Amino acid sequence: MVVFEIRDKDCRSCLLGYLFYYKRSKRFFAELLSETDEWTCPFIFSDYVKKGIYSIDSGRTGKFVEQRIIPSDRQNLGTILKENGLKEYDEYRLLLLSEGRCAQDELFLVRISEADIIPQVSKRLNGKVLDVMALSGLKVIVFMANGKSFVVNVGELVRDDRAFGNVLKDDAIFRNVRVSPGGNGIEWGEERFIPAETLVASGRESDISYADLADFIRSRLADTAEASEILNCSRQYIKQLSDKKRLTPLREGANSNLYFKSEIERE
Repeated sequence: MVVFEIRDKDCRSCLLGYLFYYKRSKRFFAELLSETDEWTCPFIFSDYVKKGIYSIDSGRTGKFVEQRIIPSDRQNLGTILKENGLKEYDEYRLLLLSEGRCAQDELFLVRISEADIIPQVSKRLNGKVLDVMALSGLKVIVFMANGKSFVVNVGELVRDDRAFGNVLKDDAIFRNVRVSPGGNGIEWGEERFIPAETLVASGRESDISYADLADFIRSRLADTAEASEILNCSRQYIKQLSDKKRLTPLREGANSNLYFKSEIERE
């Protein structure tokens, strides 16, 4: 993770927040200071700040970055990249070259170490999401890095947000929920994002820990080979049981499936 301070020259280079870049996923996220208002924050984030949202999703942060680098459709782009020692269009390296400056405002970026993030934001980051699992009824259970877990009614939380329309209507899409890079929240694509702090604030704390879930998976799931051992039969017989719907694979693979042990033990 690479960290930049977002500063504004118009207010004596005051700190507005942080820009984070995750190299593996090549995505940016922003965290604004909670005292930042709609007039002092970067304009592209003002509608978020109006709603009291200071953790900015990758989609909107990506647009913030696009404003501060050479556009990808620039006519003489190849020449510009070559002059700056770039073999291809790279948003991160172009941002380094521009220092995040643009003609629309007096903002600029300063690269820092993670240890230099102020306590207000570092505390926010410590509440990262470790994993998430979709539940029935448009709910999810989120497992936090600090060991806590929360059940969140996503249907209630985002019911008035049009961006989540398809997520709430299609169960297959809803169950494709993922943890955002860096654990900043959960998402269904880059622009449908719920920050970790919102999940904690709106969720109901659960007694089920991530360790509990991991123990259940380790102790109560079996692959085809283990199922064969439990029933003292051949792998082919396990396949026949699956074909006859007497065993229901939780996950099917090319050479092996996963089953609930409880279902196997009922045979």
